[in-house]
Parts: sequence; C-alpha cells; structure tokens
Amino acid sequence: MINLPNLIISLPNTAHSLTNSSQLDLRRFLYIGGTKYRSDQVLEKIKIGHLGEPQVNRIEFLLAIKEELDSRLILGQSTNSIPHYIATISHFIRFMDENNLSFNLNCLEENFYEYSEFLFLQSHLKNANIKKSTAYTKACTLSYLFGSILNIPDTIRLINRTRLRVNATSKKALNKTAEKQNLEATFKQGNFLVDLVAGLSINSILGSLPLTIKFRPGLVKNDQIQLYAGLSPSAKWYLAPKQEWTKSQKTHYQTIQKLRAPTHIISGKGSAKRWILVNTRVQAEFLIFLAQTGMNLTQAKDLKRGYLKYKPTGDGWQVRCYKNRKGGEVTFNIYKSYKPFLTNYISFITYFFPNSDLLFPLFTKTGNVSDNLNGLKAFTNLQTLIYEHTDFHWTSPSEIRNTRINWLLRRSNDTDLVASMAQHTSETLLQKYERPSQQRAMVEVTKFWMKNDPIKKEQLEISIITGQCNGKPESSDDIPKIVSKPNCINPSGCLWCSHYRDVDSQDYIWSLASFRHLKIIEASFNLATEETATDLIIERISKKMIWFQNSTLIHKQWVDEAEHRVSEGYS
Repeated sequence: MINLPNLIISLPNTAHSLTNSSQLDLRRFLYIGGTKYRSDQVLEKIKIGHLGEPQVNRIEFLLAIKEELDSRLILGQSTNSIPHYIATISHFIRFMDENNLSFNLNCLEENFYEYSEFLFLQSHLKNANIKKSTAYTKACTLSYLFGSILNIPDTIRLINRTRLRVNATSKKALNKTAEKQNLEATFKQGNFLVDLVAGLSINSILGSLPLTIKFRPGLVKNDQIQLYAGLSPSAKWYLAPKQEWTKSQKTHYQTIQKLRAPTHIISGKGSAKRWILVNTRVQAEFLIFLAQTGMNLTQAKDLKRGYLKYKPTGDGWQVRCYKNRKGGEVTFNIYKSYKPFLTNYISFITYFFPNSDLLFPLFTKTGNVSDNLNGLKAFTNLQTLIYEHTDFHWTSPSEIRNTRINWLLRRSNDTDLVASMAQHTSETLLQKYERPSQQRAMVEVTKFWMKNDPIKKEQLEISIITGQCNGKPESSDDIPKIVSKPNCINPSGCLWCSHYRDVDSQDYIWSLASFRHLKIIEASFNLATEETATDLIIERISKKMIWFQNSTLIHKQWVDEAEHRVSEGYS
C-alpha cells in the first residue's frame, strides 16, 4: 500500500466559492486517464480500482503544483482563479499522458514547449476547434506557474520562447457625436441611480407598498416608478371589477393588502419580500461607488467597512483599503460631492445588515444575508427598470469605468495622472482602456499646428475670399499651370496659396458657395471642350465643401444652408 502525500489545495477559511472539494484534490492526476473524467467521478473510479495504481513518478510534479497554488492563495490571490488553474493543468497532463511524456521536473520546461507547439498548430488549423486567443491564454497561465516553480525570471518568461502570441485587437475610434452620446447615456444612468437611491430610504422601504419613486423631469416615463417588491399585480383578475372576483381572489387580495401595510419585517412571512428593495438600493449604490472611485468591480465588491481607512482632504476623503491582487494597500479618492451619499448609505446598510462587515452586502432569494458576493455582478433588477422606464441604454460597470478613464484622459491629457487615479500603470491604461478619440485627436492636431505652423495666429488676416492668410502670396506645390498665381488681387489664386487657411464659420462656407456659384455661371458662357481654369476652381471649392459636409453635423448644416441660399437666389 503506497502512502500518498496530501495533494488537496488549502483554501483560506473565508473562501466560499469552491463548494465541490473534489475540485481541489490533485490525487486524480496521479492516475493514467484521470483527466478524462469529472473531478467527482474520477475519485469514485479510483476507489473501485478502475484507473489502476497511482504513478509514483508524478508525485514530485504534483507537490510542486500544490505548493505553488497554496502560495498564491496565501499571498492574497482570489480563490476564483483556482478552477481555471486546475482546468489548465488538467489539459496539460492529458497531453502528457497521450504522448507518454516524463513527469520529471527536469523535463517540465521541454514538455511545456511541446504542449505550446501543439496548441499553436491546433489553433492554426483551417477548421480549428480552439481559438488562437484560448491557446495563448492556456500557455500563458502555465508559463506563470511553471516559471515560478522552476525559478525562471519574468524577463525571460517561457511563453516568450514559443510561437504563441496574443492577438492585439484594433480599437475603433469614436467620432465626436458617438462620444457625446456615450457620455450622455452614462450621465443619464447616473442621474437615474441617484434619484432611485433617494427614493429607497429606510422609511420608504418599511412603509406602504407599492413604493412610488419620483425622478427628475424627462428621465423616466411619467416621471415616476412604482416598486411592488414581491407583490407585483401581474394577474389579469386584478384589472377586473372587484364584484367579478372569486372568493379566493378576494381573500388573496386582502392578504396582499396586509402585506402592503407598513412593517419592520424585511424577509420571511409578512415581509412581502422587501429585501428585493434593499438589494436594489445596494446595487445602485455599488454602481455609483464604482463611477465615483473608478475601482474595479471585483476589487470593490470585496470591500469591508472595517477595513476602510478615511483621511479628510480638502475636496473629500482619501480612502485606503487592502487590494489582494496588488498585495498591499490601495488608495482612492471619494469626492466632496459624494461624501454625504456614502455617509447616508453606510447608515442604510448598518440598519439592514447590522451583523455584516461588508460594504456592499446583499440578501439571498430566501431573505437571508448572503455570503456569496457574486450577486453584485448581476444587475438584473436595475437593467429591467432602465429597460422598461427609460429611453437610454444600460451602461455596465466595465463601460462606466472605461468611459470615466477616457473622459479623464480627454480633460487632463495626462496619462500618468489618470493611470494613478485608476490604480494602473500607464502601459496598462493605454493598452487596455484608452479608446481612440476623434475629439482628442482634433485637439492634439490643432495644438500641433498652432505650435508648428510657420504663420503665427497674430499674423493672420482676412483674405479676399474671407479665408485667412498672412498677406504674402506664395504658390503651393500642386497649383495647376492654367490658374492664376496667388497675388492677393485675384480671388481664384487664393485657393492655391500655401499661406491660405480655411475658417471654421458659417459665413466662410457661404462665401465659398456663392463664389462657386459665380464661377459656375462664368463656366456656362465658355463653350471650350478642354478643361479650363474655371473648371478647376469649381472642383477645388467643391472638394472643400464636401470635406466640411462630411466632417461634423454642424458643418453639414452650414453647407446645406449655403446651398439652399444659392438655389433661392439669396444675396
């Protein structure tokens, strides 16, 4: 009888995410074929001897894996990552089984390269059953684990020695209109959440149902929403006259009326499931908190009231809390305007969750205080309210964080500052969060030309076709031979002057349109079959107007107005 070492991953006492203990037992990998079955099934097959004897030569390898995973948990890594690690290791061991590879630690690096090459080839098949990104993720996960086990420095990671590469997705730029709409939807959702939170006070939740919450004008349909908790009148007989109700329906109605009366019971019999309203308030507060602090959802949901350290500042609070992934304290700011909201919210959860130390606790569907924080990732109630009562779309926590970061980048144009506020490095910020912005690009291009344009702003003056120039005519490189050279006398010459500048105004667009109209009249008297200078001038002006028309909505309106004026004979 072989005495096997303990190969069960040790979870912290506070971990609740892995209820299936067989997931944590690495003993199944001691047996050939153990990766072909579910973790709970394989342990049963081991008991009945279906998988034969354990392979002793694998013990050293599996003990190294166990020690590495235990160390990561002790250092604060989330327990939610353990199933991912073990599933990836299981695929690697299956590959080793099928190819009769050695489990000796001295062969681990070479085996990793073979497995990575296998993933590369499989992901590049014509009808591949594994994505390139998935192949890279699997190899990258093993690279971190094996690199730590083999004491390989991060600068020469194992994954960098393979042909697997991460697929960089191109970021799509948003035009100015799309950026504005994105911000408007985010701001509207913020206003909606603030009004919702104000309506879900302690007294209103314990008061009569349905609870009517009033919103600022134009935010929701009819400017108010009614919340019934668990007593929504969905049955059709509610709409019928009371004299047509059956006896059981009348009894049911009386019971509901009693439940709608004010009470101090939140869950259980006589509560009308008022815990639903409490959860809605907590989730709304959670989204407001994320928008104000810029914290990551996974990081924020684990915060505890007792672990927050407050330091007053001129504009609000500086708050310190422990961040597991970073392995130390992380600092974020709560602004002055948000200070009373947070204070009011803490009083709210202290009333309904007196025995919980979580900053964002929730009730379960049975009305008990939940130990599972994953409920903060699902915002079904809030999404339903927004979908049914508003005309703007739902903005997820990740979109809120991304919008916040890009808004700060546009306002400050300081990558290091925004990265610090978002608790990221500048490289991570630019790679993962920054969206190409037409608005920022336009600002940067404008600043560039203001700095590098040989003609300074104070030197510009009005040209003879209401553009701008410095009064020093100079032909551009692309000037046709048959048009007039710039001379500050002939308006046509301005169009090919290297010192000529367009003007962003409606009057300038009207000037171009009327000048083109005059040239079209002039061209109508010319019976020549060859291209003339007038034809080139008309084409040049048309290109300018097309550019303005396609650039922004306001420019398009200017061009349309100018063309309407021409067609109506406006002078």
